[in-house]
Amino acid sequence: MNDKNVIKSIIKEYSQKDITLNERNISLPTTNKALAVVGIRRSGKTSILMKLFKETKDAIFFPLDDDRIFPVTLETLREIVKVSKEMYPNNKITFFFDEIQEIDNFELIVKRLVEKEEYKVYLTGSSSKLLSKEIATQLRGRSLTVEVFPLSFKEYLEFKGIKGINKTNTEFDVLTEQEHATIIYHLENYLNYGGFPEVVLEEENRDDILKNYLDMVIYKDIVERYGVKNTDSLRLFLKFLINSNTKKVSINKLANTFKSMGVKVSKNTLYEYLSHLNDSYVIFPLKKYSHNLKESSLSLMKSYIIDNGFINIYDFKNSPDSGKYLENAVFLELRRRGLVENQNIFYYEDNIGEVDFLVKRNEHISKLINVCYDLNMDNYDIEIKKLVKIGKKVKCDELYLITFDQEDEINEDGFIVKLIPFWKLCDIEI
Repeated sequence: MNDKNVIKSIIKEYSQKDITLNERNISLPTTNKALAVVGIRRSGKTSILMKLFKETKDAIFFPLDDDRIFPVTLETLREIVKVSKEMYPNNKITFFFDEIQEIDNFELIVKRLVEKEEYKVYLTGSSSKLLSKEIATQLRGRSLTVEVFPLSFKEYLEFKGIKGINKTNTEFDVLTEQEHATIIYHLENYLNYGGFPEVVLEEENRDDILKNYLDMVIYKDIVERYGVKNTDSLRLFLKFLINSNTKKVSINKLANTFKSMGVKVSKNTLYEYLSHLNDSYVIFPLKKYSHNLKESSLSLMKSYIIDNGFINIYDFKNSPDSGKYLENAVFLELRRRGLVENQNIFYYEDNIGEVDFLVKRNEHISKLINVCYDLNMDNYDIEIKKLVKIGKKVKCDELYLITFDQEDEINEDGFIVKLIPFWKLCDIEI
């Protein structure tokens, strides 16, 4: 079979594929620009595009990592476009290109299709080469990006076939005991094992699946992409960041720790590793809020992880730190809402204390959010009074405490602190 017929065969296979896909709470905007769907491997990007492809008339879906067209080149992409036009000679095709990062300089053809020929083009891929910052550079002014994360808890429940009970807008505005117990059972699983779709649906082998995912990201998206030679130091660095999750981390101190362990790696190399891990959607380094940009950029970072399952498989402790798992899940939910670390979400710290998340909108502090697994008399002063004092200081009266399962409104010194159980966070505007 010649190359042209191979391409035709692949296009036909995908047009005839009968696939049942779970619904995601992700909407893709209508645009005349190329739309790139970005995010970590195995988060569901291809499924989202496949679903839209199945709903689109006169469309072709092409996986550029198919072994039958290996090695894939720019000329391969040109031939795919040419063959597609021949197959649909009288129609305006919508192109869906999966694993587009396999082709160097793919943006040349995408620019032509979008700008000169006015085709709709959707792109996705697994490598850090297809991240929003790089797409923005390569397709300057000609693309939009949509980020995809592992499942939110609301999506998790829907994947489990549990619909509606995480909303209390029913006739009685209350859950039954059984409905509440079901939510709590699944929430504990979600906080410990995260929201990668395959892990949610395949509980039996989830530890192995998560380890394979992390290995794939390390080797495909970092080692191969950036030519990292010392993979052992990269792995060790990642394990330290995962175990320091939600805590402040000093890269300089970490470099000294590695040196004392006999691991030869400079602080500059660790900063490079951090950048690669961030670009690949593995680690999100959160900085302290300050009006002074230099002070903020020089502050210690707190590390958050793309999925709680990764924390679980590399957690050195015998039992999970429930508060840490909950805080990481809250960060990811805020990140899903379009809040970006060190742009409009930070942590806050002063002589009064620390707040987990500060949200900035239009140059103003709009919300302060703390995370507390279980509010009780022992931690009330730390969690509530401290939050109110800092709210007064920074002139912010929208104060939230995200808990595992407590809900209330507490009036403290004229300020209202809203206690919100994590399982309701998906339905609350933050």
